[in-house]
Amino acid sequence: MSGKKIILVSHGKLSEGMLHSVQMIIGKNEDLSCMGMMPGAHYQPMVDEVEGMLKEHPDTQYIIVADLLGGSVCNGMTTLLRYPNLRLVAGMNMGLVINLLLAPGVLGDEEIDTKVEEANAVSHRVRPEALEADNSDEDFF
Repeated sequence: MSGKKIILVSHGKLSEGMLHSVQMIIGKNEDLSCMGMMPGAHYQPMVDEVEGMLKEHPDTQYIIVADLLGGSVCNGMTTLLRYPNLRLVAGMNMGLVINLLLAPGVLGDEEIDTKVEEANAVSHRVRPEALEADNSDEDFF
């Protein structure tokens, strides 16, 4: 495989918003695109469009990042898992998208799994007592 493309897929405009938010952080990137299934629509046109890309560019790795595991958009994309140049990840978040996008070259399954684990590890409930315990003048990050 010669390169990778990341396609964000979601219900509604979540993937579009994610694309714009990611671009705010890292700038525009030609390897990132998005598709959204609007109310009353069906996921099949998105699946067909992705399938066309997979067939047209068999030497490109496509990583599809779906909004929700078990959602209709993600479920529709599972029908494409027979293509060797497709990887599907569910549970879209900004950290995951940025890490996948900035990782150099084509990613192996283990590398993708690591990126997913890292993205899952950064979600935390922020508790007021944790903020009160840090009385330093240092920056939050």
